[in-house]
This record gives sequence, C-alpha cells and structure tokens, in this order.
Amino acid sequence: MEALEIQISEHKNINVDFDECGNSLGCILYPSYCTGDNCYAGAAFKDEGNRTRFKTFVGINEGYISLGFSDDRLMGDDHTISCTYKDDHYTIQHGYNPLYFNYRQYKKDEIDDMTVSVQDGKLYCEFTRPKYMSVVNMMNPSERLGFDLNNDYYVMIAWGYLHRGSVAITHHVELPVTTESKVNFKSTIIYRGSALPGLTQIHALLMIVAWILFTGVATIIARYFKSSFGEKMAFGAKIWFQTHRAAAVISALITAISFIIIFVKVDGFTEVAEAHAYVGIVLMAITTLQVFGGLLRPGPDSKIRPLFNWGHWLMGKTAHILAAVSIFLAFTIKLIPKTQSTFGVVIASIWVVCQVLWELFYELRRRRRESQEKKENSSLKKADMILLVVYVINMLIVLAVSIMAIYFF
Repeated sequence: MEALEIQISEHKNINVDFDECGNSLGCILYPSYCTGDNCYAGAAFKDEGNRTRFKTFVGINEGYISLGFSDDRLMGDDHTISCTYKDDHYTIQHGYNPLYFNYRQYKKDEIDDMTVSVQDGKLYCEFTRPKYMSVVNMMNPSERLGFDLNNDYYVMIAWGYLHRGSVAITHHVELPVTTESKVNFKSTIIYRGSALPGLTQIHALLMIVAWILFTGVATIIARYFKSSFGEKMAFGAKIWFQTHRAAAVISALITAISFIIIFVKVDGFTEVAEAHAYVGIVLMAITTLQVFGGLLRPGPDSKIRPLFNWGHWLMGKTAHILAAVSIFLAFTIKLIPKTQSTFGVVIASIWVVCQVLWELFYELRRRRRESQEKKENSSLKKADMILLVVYVINMLIVLAVSIMAIYFF
C-alpha cells in the first residue's frame, strides 16, 4: 500500500544561498523587508527540466512547514507538500486542501532528494518534485486534480505543530504567507508575500487613518485650539469648529466603511478575533452616537449646553481609548504572525505614548496660560499654529510607520 508520508532516516544541513535569489534562484521571502538570513519564512526554487527543486524554511524548531499551490490567494483547492519534524523524526507529506483543512494523500515516490533539518532555530526542508502532480479530490474521490508547475500558481507558506503522538499536521497557528502574485516556477524572480488578506489590510489601513490622524486632530483642535483661530468664520461657523467637525465626520465615515469591509470579508462575526470584534462593534456604536449627538448640539445659551459639552467630550475620549484597545487586540490576534504582531504592538504603543504626551503638554500649556491670564496675541497664536503643525507631522510619521505594520508583513 502507498504511504501517507515519506519517512526520512537521514538528514543533512540545507544551504540556501540568498545571494542567488533573483539570479539563479527564484525566491519567496517573508516579511517584505527581509533579504535572506533575517527572513522569518521563505522558499527558494529552481527549474530542473521536468522537475523543480524547492528549499523552504520557517522560524520554528519543531512542527511542520507546508507549501501550498493554488489558483487564488484563498485556502481551498490547493495542492500541498509538507515537511515535518518532531523528536528526531522527519517526514515529507503530500496533501490536498479541499477547504480549510488538509487531507494527506497516498502517494508513490514522486518526491525525491528529500531532506529535513533544524538549523539555527529554523525548520528547513528540501525536495524535488515533478512538474505535474495530481491529487484525489476528497470531496469527490473518483476525481483527480492536476497541478502543473508549467503553469503559474499562488504559493502559500504555512507552518504549525503536529498532533500529539502522530505526524499529522494541525491547523496552522499563524496565518499562512501568500504571494502577492502568481509564481512563475521557471523564473528567477524574488516574490514577496503577506499574511493578511487584501480586505483585512484595507480594513486595518482605514482604521488607523481614522483614529491616529483624523480623530487625533478633531480632539486636539476642539479642546486646545479654539482661541487660536480667533473669531474667524467659515461657512457660517467658527473655523476651529468647522475643522473639528470635518475631522470627526471624516473619521466616522472611514470607520463605518472599514466596519462594513471587515464584516463582508468574514461574512458576519468571527470567533478568531472575538475580543477585537466586540470592541469594534462598541466603538462603531459610540462613533455613530457621537456624530448624531454633534448634529443635535444645543445653542451656546442653552442651559444643557455644559452638560452636552461634558457628554460629548466623554464619549469622544471613550471612543479614542476603545480605538487604541481595538488596535492592540488586532495585533495580538493569535493568527497574526509573531513578527507582525510584535512590530504592530510596538508601533501602537508609540502612538498611544505620543498622543498622551501631546495632550498632557497641551493641557499644561492651557492651564498655565489661564493662570497667568495672558491675552491672546499674534505671537501666541503663531506659536499655537506651529505646535499644531508639529503635532500633525508627528501623527503622520506614526501613521506611516503603522502602515508598514500592515503592508510589510
């Protein structure tokens, strides 16, 4: 009977010459900024006539690494080759993903030149495979599906652990890395991949733009820059108010668009990001109430105006805090690759520290000015504008680095 996996009794170190990526080797490298030894995961491939040689690696020292060949960037209908290591036991497995799970296939010895090793804390695997391989469609066992590397495919790199007491692979613990474009296996191109699906990246991008930039500007201007704009009017209202309202409305609209995008992506609610999802729903509700509350703002002489001001400030501050919590929860979702998670948490922390320090600075400056009963003059207003510009530049820098946390992984 054909085997579910190929046992490897001997193994040797695997050398990947990253200097040859783009020259004699085609390579897939992750994260996007890495160049070789500093990569967390990747694969090198070389056309050898009617066969293709692969060398793969990932930054774990026990478990499995799997290459998937797919017609799209979504898991399902994928041909896989997985290399496993546990307790000095090595195997290479041939499989098929009908949906979000993997079936091992009974195979003849189509895969050869096989080596699996652990080097410097990374799991490496090397093998050659025929250009054409077929798998049984487990949803329709009478059908065989062919995968021919003369054609281009998206490549997925997944990794994880093995079931206890067996060499069967478990569901990946982190999101697989998928190439941004289909791979030409006859080429020597360097391909890059990302773990987050496109719609998820757009959702994250919109959220950080809304809450790092626009909400920050709306908050700062409303509390600390009313007098800086003086009595100047625009479209029937003071400039500071128009700026505050525009930033707040833009933030709310972007948040709503981002909210809709992620619900479409996950088709409702997902247990994978449960805490992040709950906080996001509450945040969306408060944001909506805040916008409609602003439209119902009482006049300056109304008896309830002070109460409205406090309520509006409290809801805005609560939303800003929840946005920060939501971003932290997003970067700590268990499926996010560790490198991306760590980078994202660091950047989110920098944003929170910057925002808190700016607000403390502005608050101390405002109280000092009030205690000294200084009159607003042109020099003070000019200084205020300079400080506002510096704040915006600071947030733009934080925003740019935050975008790296989404698109560089």
